[in-house]
Amino acid sequence: MHNIMSMQDLGKAMETKFALDQEVLFKIESQTQILVAEWAAERIGLDPDSSKKFVIDLGEWSLQPSGDKDFKARIMADFSANGVEISENALERLIELKRQQVRRKYMAS
Repeated sequence: MHNIMSMQDLGKAMETKFALDQEVLFKIESQTQILVAEWAAERIGLDPDSSKKFVIDLGEWSLQPSGDKDFKARIMADFSANGVEISENALERLIELKRQQVRRKYMAS
């Protein structure tokens, strides 16, 4: 006789999978933002201590309700204030490239 999951078991399994998927997505986004922030700090020319603070500040900034949009706006503002030229389109492409790199790393592990 085959063991058939009850609807309740199926519901719990789906909730668990959803929670795990959301956790992985959060980790991918967090790691992506760290990589982009490190890249931005390097472009701005920050020393190692200032770079570390910059990455932490951007990480906290990205936790705001509009997250990704604010993250990009903050980097663009920091670049502008430090004379670093980049288009918003180029920044978005870089973020997507970093996201794909992180996603591949997570899928390989």
